[in-house]
Amino acid sequence: MAGEPPQKERVIVVYDCMLFFRAAARPDRGSRLFQLIDARAVTLALSREIVVEIRDVLTRPEHLDKFPALTQAAVDFFLDHLLSLARFYPLVPSHYHLERDPKDTKYINLAIEAAADWLVSWDKDLLELSNNESPTGRDFSSKYPQLRIGTGEDFLRHLD
Repeated sequence: MAGEPPQKERVIVVYDCMLFFRAAARPDRGSRLFQLIDARAVTLALSREIVVEIRDVLTRPEHLDKFPALTQAAVDFFLDHLLSLARFYPLVPSHYHLERDPKDTKYINLAIEAAADWLVSWDKDLLELSNNESPTGRDFSSKYPQLRIGTGEDFLRHLD
């Protein structure tokens, strides 16, 4: 309607696999990062490749043995719930290659493809990309200045 301020697009985020593992393995602890998705305060971006990795990690026998909350039914429910709320990208083209840890490249490429505001991780190889003191970080931020990479605490501080 005329006179109403335009609605701000929700923050688009990509979370790395360990955040999903922590949330699924210890649901009793509740994660504000995932509460933001449930409340639709942020938009989670997911790709087929990342969902496959999350399912693989969550259903590894050593994890199923150690974390009682990780049952096949619980993992299915967890992923189905997130997929119902997420913006899903079935195919993500290659935009960037992370030399230090090529397995993490999928998170960066999804963040770039989704025009994400944030890539949230505790992975040192991904966090290195936000370090403007390093040549890799300077190069990455010059190519993708809109994408912030930080820890869960960094992201929550930004939102507050």
